[in-house]
Amino acid sequence: MATIISVALQKGGTGKSTTAQAIASILGFRNKKVLLIDMDSQGNVTYASGTDTPQRSMVNVLEGNCTASEALNRCKYYDLLAADSYLANVEIAEDIEPTLLKNAISPVIGSYDFIIIDTPPALGNLSFNSLVASNYVLIPIEARPFALQGLGALYDTISSIKKKLNPGLEIAGILMVKFNSRTILNRDIREMIGDFAKRTGIPVFNTVIREGIAVAEAQTVRTPLIDYAPKSNPNIDYEAFVNELVEKTGV
Repeated sequence: MATIISVALQKGGTGKSTTAQAIASILGFRNKKVLLIDMDSQGNVTYASGTDTPQRSMVNVLEGNCTASEALNRCKYYDLLAADSYLANVEIAEDIEPTLLKNAISPVIGSYDFIIIDTPPALGNLSFNSLVASNYVLIPIEARPFALQGLGALYDTISSIKKKLNPGLEIAGILMVKFNSRTILNRDIREMIGDFAKRTGIPVFNTVIREGIAVAEAQTVRTPLIDYAPKSNPNIDYEAFVNELVEKTGV
């Protein structure tokens, strides 16, 4: 049975898509069976994975027009359920069942070791469905001003989902991304996040992901970071982080 991890925070530019793809690629490189789900209508993970105009997307799966198996795109290190712009319609639709995604992917859960879900920068239908379907939530936070913006709302949403729909949901932890230890601002924000984590009981991963141009370059050429720049600081950090994550989830 797959371990399902949502990468979530209702704020743009926090490295959610980069982190989701990096985790999926590294786990796949290590011969784990991985499904990456793009639940963001912007489709950043879909684009970075080299998938153009998929014949079937997550919209088709959620609407019941095809099964998850029929919509799979085979990438080098993982299978992908791709996004398209029509996911935005699902995000704003009324009366969307919170278990829609969970039910849609249930037939394929047994085929994977890990399912990684990239969520949109909003706490709407798509993020809510992702959290209901997941075992863990990973929260990437960029070390920039307003880093804590939205974290409280996400924490409240997770708490509500645990009480009503998914009692097994756990916060895997906060992951600092795009980190530069040479700046006082980054160090101060890291301390602020640590203080917030202590107050709320949210774990913080020991690994931080350092800044590096290789991330944007790899996404531009649509190549996994682990292939494009395996010795880059961000890839080295992501590999160390995945070790932490696997140890935490016990898989």
